[in-house]
Amino acid sequence: MANPGGQHEEVSKEEYASANLVMTAMVKTSKALRIYLPNNPILIGFTDDLNGKMTGHLEKYGEFTLDVEPFVLRYKGKDIYQNQDPKESMACRMFADGIRALFFLPGVESSELMAFLGVAGFELSTSDEDVVTQLWERDLPHLRYLLEEDFIEGHLEEDLTDPGSQQAAVTRVYQALAQQIPPQPRMIPKHLLMLTGEEEKWLRKARQVEARRNGLDDVVNILSAILAGVKEPVIFWDFVGIMGNLTTNMFLGGEIGQALRLIRFMDQLMKLGSTLPEQQRLLAEALAGILNLQTVQVLQETLDGSEAVTHQELKELLLIFGLPSLGAICELLGRVEKLKVRKVIIEVLVELGRENPAVFAPFLNDSRWYLVRNMVLVLSLVGTPVALDMIIKLIPHKEARIRREVLGYLERSGDLKAKAYIVKYLRDDSSALRIKALQVLAREKLPFALKPIVALTTAEEFASRELSEKKAVYEALGELGGEEMLPMFRDMLLKKFWFQKTAEKESAQLAAAGLVRMQTGQALALLQEARNSKRSGEVRDLLEQAIAALALARAKRSG
Repeated sequence: MANPGGQHEEVSKEEYASANLVMTAMVKTSKALRIYLPNNPILIGFTDDLNGKMTGHLEKYGEFTLDVEPFVLRYKGKDIYQNQDPKESMACRMFADGIRALFFLPGVESSELMAFLGVAGFELSTSDEDVVTQLWERDLPHLRYLLEEDFIEGHLEEDLTDPGSQQAAVTRVYQALAQQIPPQPRMIPKHLLMLTGEEEKWLRKARQVEARRNGLDDVVNILSAILAGVKEPVIFWDFVGIMGNLTTNMFLGGEIGQALRLIRFMDQLMKLGSTLPEQQRLLAEALAGILNLQTVQVLQETLDGSEAVTHQELKELLLIFGLPSLGAICELLGRVEKLKVRKVIIEVLVELGRENPAVFAPFLNDSRWYLVRNMVLVLSLVGTPVALDMIIKLIPHKEARIRREVLGYLERSGDLKAKAYIVKYLRDDSSALRIKALQVLAREKLPFALKPIVALTTAEEFASRELSEKKAVYEALGELGGEEMLPMFRDMLLKKFWFQKTAEKESAQLAAAGLVRMQTGQALALLQEARNSKRSGEVRDLLEQAIAALALARAKRSG
């Protein structure tokens, strides 16, 4: 027997095509059953065609297996039937009554196929009994099915799914009572009520399954079936409200998986072409009310404390909630601790805000610096001009970690307009950010930065800056200014510093740093000239080191 819900073997094109022909014939015959009398030649033709295609398929490939989902039937993992109308969908009716898999076995007769379609095809039956009961009553020996509860314990043996072992004792009693004339209450012979060993074994296991059964599954199935079929506005709204409240309570109770199941259903129902606009609005309102501060807290604790919700499920969940729940999604981003979870939420926000990044504006003023920093990352991934304008407004932000995130975005950006804003960091309060900006401007050889950097060297406060920052300034001048800077460096190297050895050493260090970055013959000649003018001491040693570094850099570049 196949393994519904598990992995399916690869299906060849020929087998899938054959299964498609069977399914098409089944749909056509189901529709014909509604229209024509049993002796009508057209119906007989459809019936013979279905019987021939099913027989041919079974002889060649064995079982004809269907996995049942709300609006879809799948053959070995591939879609073979889809109908989104709850009133017309064969899949919807079987799924609502608990059937999750069907098996048509070799030897199936035309009468069995017609009996099956008579139950599942929405045509002749006026009985209030569900699909499972009607199929059981018809006792179709070559049709097997699995119910939702059969999946509760994957290790149960096949005898639990064998209609024969489930039905034999009850069938004997039923047949005995049917033979009594007149039909009146009588004592049933004791031997008819005794179970065989196999039946007792099945009953014991069935009771164990029932004890483990989650009643919440039944509630979810019933609500889903009602919402899929009801059209009256008042009743529809009542049940939408019930489902929304139930979903919220599932969140609060930690039943995230069940909540996701209901949310998926409401989202699918909202997107159906047969769902009326007013119904779509009601469903959207219900979905928007589910994610609030309380449910966000529970979801955050679940995401950080366990693996109960996969990253793919989280992404699906947040995309269903969408922009109406943007505030709650951003709040979740501000609370979760796991880096991988934050990454998933950021991916969702990028997708939601790509068309209109302005929706993130309120969150750029949040008091939590780490949330604002993540918003900068979201906007940088959106990457539109509007997103850029929002990001650069944070350059003067009081929190250095946010300013660093903005600088990182400007560094990564390929937009020359964005690069121009890096110059603003030359006046930043943080020395580390000023140095980082100098390094970026120098490495990318942005010519518009030369004048502002030169201006730094003449500012009053420049003398009090740390040597590492001053060195970064002159290295940037060497990278950007080229030979234009030689007169400045010459003056710094050859100027006489009477009785100011510390100042002389610093001046030589800074000029040498710039000349090494120039990597030209003129720079090397100036360093050698300055070295020859120094008889001894630290400055001469410093210049020797600079000459060696410059010569090595030129050799590597030419090599």
